[in-house]
Amino acid sequence: MRRDLLLRPLTGADFASARAVADDWFGRTVGLTMHRLFFEQLGSSGVHAAAADRPDRMVGVLLGLRSEVEPDLAYIHLHVVDPAMRGQGIGRALYAEFGARMTERGCRRVRALAAPTNAPSLRFHEALGFLGRFAGAHVGLGQDRIIFERALPLERT
Repeated sequence: MRRDLLLRPLTGADFASARAVADDWFGRTVGLTMHRLFFEQLGSSGVHAAAADRPDRMVGVLLGLRSEVEPDLAYIHLHVVDPAMRGQGIGRALYAEFGARMTERGCRRVRALAAPTNAPSLRFHEALGFLGRFAGAHVGLGQDRIIFERALPLERT
């Protein structure tokens, strides 16, 4: 586990700070993709990352949950890292922490989506050992996705 990061469950109080930076960090409007529900009702499943030397400074966030339909499946809805901090393993640490929590809850696999045109996301998931398959119109007409999945647990760094 990384000692330079503080990883903890999300809380409802994290919503405002995450929402304030989400559009800039994504480089586009995320809208209801980052819904308050994930923080208030599903927060214990999500992961908040802060720098150990500045615990008040969020550097990444992951929204995820355990599937109600497939209880052995953990689903990552969204994750984002401060652009100034990318390439330092924070995204990997968020995924590993989430994976460890979901493994403790009985999940044996994890799934995430990426747009086929999002090359950095595709490379990220492939580097973590995810296998992807194309799903046309997965989230609506003209909204194709790559559905990534792999076994749990993920290695913590």
